[in-house]
Amino acid sequence: MRILIVDDDPLILKALNRTFRMQRPRWTAEVVDSGEEATRRLDATPFDLVLTDMQMPGMDGSQVLRHARRVQPSAVRVVLSGHAPLRRILEAEGDYHRFLVKPVDPNDLVAIIEGFVLDPHEEGAALARGLVAGLDHIPSLPSNLAELRRLLGQAEPDAQAVAAVVLKDIGIASKLLKLVNSAYMPFRRSITDLRQAIDFLGMELIKEMVMDRGVMVSALDESPEGMSLHSLWAHSRQVAMVARELILQETGDAHAAGEAYSVGLLHDIGRVVLASNPACAYRSILEEAHDPWERLTNLERSHLGTDHVQVGAQLLGLWGLPEPFGSALREQHGTDLRQHTSLVSLALHVAHFQPGTGGAPERFVEGSFLEGDPLTFVGSAQALWQGALARWREG
Repeated sequence: MRILIVDDDPLILKALNRTFRMQRPRWTAEVVDSGEEATRRLDATPFDLVLTDMQMPGMDGSQVLRHARRVQPSAVRVVLSGHAPLRRILEAEGDYHRFLVKPVDPNDLVAIIEGFVLDPHEEGAALARGLVAGLDHIPSLPSNLAELRRLLGQAEPDAQAVAAVVLKDIGIASKLLKLVNSAYMPFRRSITDLRQAIDFLGMELIKEMVMDRGVMVSALDESPEGMSLHSLWAHSRQVAMVARELILQETGDAHAAGEAYSVGLLHDIGRVVLASNPACAYRSILEEAHDPWERLTNLERSHLGTDHVQVGAQLLGLWGLPEPFGSALREQHGTDLRQHTSLVSLALHVAHFQPGTGGAPERFVEGSFLEGDPLTFVGSAQALWQGALARWREG
């Protein structure tokens, strides 16, 4: 791990350098005291991670982050800053992966950075990281974003109506979960339930993000590489609703059910990343995906060396979503029930099966989402769920 540390406070630079040298001697840390020097280092030397203060004289942290994303898009970008204006934090949001607030316990900081280290034994992980690290946003459907702007433009926005829009849009939902899990927020536990995320952020902050700072971005192409975002959004919402109801009926735990919904809504976020990157030539992969028994992930790996599941897990991990969230994403297609480490993972897997197919896995293609209210399919999934649950508990 090669780290560039940027801060105008020499005491902080010394403390961070000492922490990394003592606790992780195999890491290489370079310290610089200005944004101008940071950009010169970035132009000359490759880094795995850039750790920068936000407010510095001259070139500030947001400019360093923007330069890093441009010249070294695969590097992880982390802000470590004292109080910074909300305006600046929101404007720079697309350029950082994590925002940490000083003071940070050295052990906690090392643990966070350790979480960015790729497993050398995980095939395709480095390729997935390379595809997501330079990403600045996940697009939203224009109709959803327009509706959200209309609601927030009202004198007293209807919180329930706002939540309804968030709960059906992958781009808006993922952005809120990223921001609410930033250490800038005044709490330390992870937030995985979208309704809780909305409550914690509040209408005023969400309005600031959407109306004033342009943090949310509409998709310029609603069918990138021939993949319909409308179909994918509908499919994801359907899986989310079925997974949520299975968990709620089994456990009665509203928080776990909310997490299941969030995972279900974002379970195919990696497909959006791949379709939005012209270098992936995703259209050719979709054109091959005509056999309902051939897994899309197999085609993606044969073409790209990684797949949308791994890409999605890498992205959400960079954004600070907890490990159980990423695990559920990685395990969603596991046909061996022993591969599922949580009820949420198992529910997500079962939610991918279409009723009346004799247990055949649903191979998502354009327009393959089921017509009607997704909740009507919960009953059809119950028999499969109970059988899978019994076998899973038997180990």
